[in-house]
Amino acid sequence: MSIFIKPGIKVFVYGETIDMRAGFGRLSALVAEKMKGNLFEGHLFLFLGKNPRRAKLLKFDGTGLILSTKRLDQGTFMRVTEFYETGEIAQEELERLLDGANLSVVFQARERMKNGKDVA
Repeated sequence: MSIFIKPGIKVFVYGETIDMRAGFGRLSALVAEKMKGNLFEGHLFLFLGKNPRRAKLLKFDGTGLILSTKRLDQGTFMRVTEFYETGEIAQEELERLLDGANLSVVFQARERMKNGKDVA
């Protein structure tokens, strides 16, 4: 999936699976209350569904909220528990993730580097 995200926009992953029936109001509340985020800064928020083949993206584009849903035809998205502590991922990682890639090895290596441990 190719999506255009302006440079400097951060991507945050919600730390629990969601019911995919959640809409603008519920997801906005999760961003504000649970993630302590501010939608109006333009950052992108990723929510993974209880059904591991579904994900939602929420973003404010300056004029209103955009809510996108993706359902994989084959494979599943990573489990939320495989994301590292902060829940922030790079834009390139989002692209790969939305294509169905499992990035847990990348996240584990990043955590080892952050903690000053050898990556190999």
